[in-house]
Amino acid sequence: MAHLPNAGGRQASAKGGGWHPTDYLRVLYKRRWVAIPGFLLVFVSGAIGSIRTVPVYEARTQIIIEKDARRNTSINTVLEERESWYQDDFYPTQYRVLQSRTLAQRTARVLAREPAERVPAASTWSFSPSAVVGTTIAAVRHWFGPAPVLPAASDGADPAPGAVSPQEAALTSRVQAGVSVVPVRNSRLVDLRFRSPDPEFAARVVNQHAAQYIEQSLEFRLAATTQTNAWLTSQLEEQRRLVEESERRLQDYKEQNNATSVDDKQNIIVQKLNALNEQFVQARIARMNAEVQVNAMAERRARGESLESFPPVLASPVVQKLRADIVAKESERARLGTQYGPAYPAMRDLASQIEAANRDLDLEIDKVAAALQAEFQTARAREAALQQSLAGQQRESLGLDRQMLDYSALEREAQSNRQLYENLLARAKETGAAGEYRGTAIQVLDPATVPSAPVLPRTPRDLLLAALAGGLLALGLAFGFEYFDSRIKLPEEIKTHLNLPFLGMIPVFPDAGRDGEAPLLQPDAPAAFSEAIRAVRTAVLFSSAEDGARSVVVTSTGPHEGKTVVSSSLAITLAQAGQRTIVVDADMRRPRMHEALDRSQEPGLSNVLVGEASLADAARTTAVPNLTLLAAGHIPPNPAELLSSPRYAELIAELKRRYDWVVIDAPPVMPVTDAAVVAHGSSGVLFVVGAEMTPRQTAIAAVEQLRSANARFIGAVLNRVNIQRHAYYYSPYYRKEYGKYYQRSPNRA
Repeated sequence: MAHLPNAGGRQASAKGGGWHPTDYLRVLYKRRWVAIPGFLLVFVSGAIGSIRTVPVYEARTQIIIEKDARRNTSINTVLEERESWYQDDFYPTQYRVLQSRTLAQRTARVLAREPAERVPAASTWSFSPSAVVGTTIAAVRHWFGPAPVLPAASDGADPAPGAVSPQEAALTSRVQAGVSVVPVRNSRLVDLRFRSPDPEFAARVVNQHAAQYIEQSLEFRLAATTQTNAWLTSQLEEQRRLVEESERRLQDYKEQNNATSVDDKQNIIVQKLNALNEQFVQARIARMNAEVQVNAMAERRARGESLESFPPVLASPVVQKLRADIVAKESERARLGTQYGPAYPAMRDLASQIEAANRDLDLEIDKVAAALQAEFQTARAREAALQQSLAGQQRESLGLDRQMLDYSALEREAQSNRQLYENLLARAKETGAAGEYRGTAIQVLDPATVPSAPVLPRTPRDLLLAALAGGLLALGLAFGFEYFDSRIKLPEEIKTHLNLPFLGMIPVFPDAGRDGEAPLLQPDAPAAFSEAIRAVRTAVLFSSAEDGARSVVVTSTGPHEGKTVVSSSLAITLAQAGQRTIVVDADMRRPRMHEALDRSQEPGLSNVLVGEASLADAARTTAVPNLTLLAAGHIPPNPAELLSSPRYAELIAELKRRYDWVVIDAPPVMPVTDAAVVAHGSSGVLFVVGAEMTPRQTAIAAVEQLRSANARFIGAVLNRVNIQRHAYYYSPYYRKEYGKYYQRSPNRA
């Protein structure tokens, strides 16, 4: 959407100012003739479609599905892979089963047996918002769901056994697409729903679907039980034979190899091996601890550090006693040092004692270090001895294990065969008992009854949906047209995109072209138009502080934007303000200024430039005091060359000496280069932009073309603004009250 001003006269800055909701209301008001038909089209279509929609009835059957019932069957008792029944995917699986084609085919097969008059044909699609939503959901389910498998055509031959007839296949697809599964939140209840124009048929479908679901579940369970019984029977016979054979081989081996005495010896060796292994682990830990101490001590010595702060040294009682004795003597020497000098006998004795104590401390530290080294060597020797003993014991154990390999293998085989046989026997008995059970975990809680009222069409909801859809379409059309409409419509767009001062907004004058006369010369000129031109005149008068006469070039991007109306009206208001003004029609390709001021076209500007007429002959007074017209004259073949000639520059300089203002009506910028030539030698350019006529990109290109000619811009006006048609859209700039005020005011310059 184009940049909009804020309501209440607050204007957004050129960089994109504040946002206000009334900005969008103005857009809606402006585009109402696009938005209203779009809204009415959607709303009326939805309303008519809802009223004409065939009534649709919905039948509902409620069933309860319990997860624990399958604990009574043999499938879960015998085969552990049925654990998925108790997982979180149980209910989603059941919902998919209820929507499967197999179950729908069972239901359709039963319904197909009924008389034809009890199975109505599928209803044709009718338009309504509810039907559109329902059809869309069904289409999405059909596209992304499993594809139905239809039978191939039989060319009139009798269907093969088990084949599906076309009527049954169509009914199957109808049931599968129509049955909806709706779980009841926080419960084990499930609603089965089906819609049809025939209420009795809808009730029969959901009731039969629930019955077929229960029957199919029983068949699945009984089939699995039968398969399990057959498998268990065959496995029991095979396992009984394996048990007898493995136990016979084990007994023969015991009798031949005296396996009992080998077991006792094996137990003794294992006990010794465990004891040695435990001692070896303890010896290795002791060696590792001693090695850590020795390595730490060696690192301290390598760095030249003292071992006095080494933890094992600090832990020695002798070292602790020597350090305490040295500290006490040092304290005594410090005390005596405050009274006596080093030569004093007592001081010399203390120094000797301290020196002796330090030597004793060093000797004791060396002893502790030697003790740590000896402890490490002892631990390493013990570890090596235990490792050797453990290896010998292991070799002895391996020798005995070789004798027990056959015995252990036979014993394990016999035990596993016996255990498996007992398990199979127990579960075969359970399966036989469960095979007689006919219970089910699925029950119909609330069977469907024939619905009395249709669910579609929902006329109030359809009207609301149609109104919402129509409103969205109306908004999309209004703002879409506004967004893609690049024509300049507001003053802020002139400031933002053209980077020109905005001098005023001129309303459209429907009779501006009547008989070619300038609007201000007509007796019925609207007051709003007159005041807008005077506002532009005021802006032009104060646009420059330079002394002397000034020349103003009035041009536009393209034709039909009203530049001649603006230039003639500006010249009239300047003359009415007491300024000696001459208006020059420099548009020698399509001149119209002489028509606006009711004068002849020749002689004029072209005649003066080629020397056919003098300025005194070509310049003619008008009906407006202080206003002179220099018409275009004879249309030349080379207007651009005449306007760029030195004679034109001399002419403009002469006009500036004779008049206060020179208003030049130049051709449009984009069709020809005349405007750029004229603008280069003028005091300023007044750029006219036709409201809702000129695309932004074209206007920007025109302004850039003038700037490249070193034109000096006074500003721009927004012309031909249809205030009456878009009164609310332009309300921040002009209100109806202003026109009433102008009408009460005297008509003065």
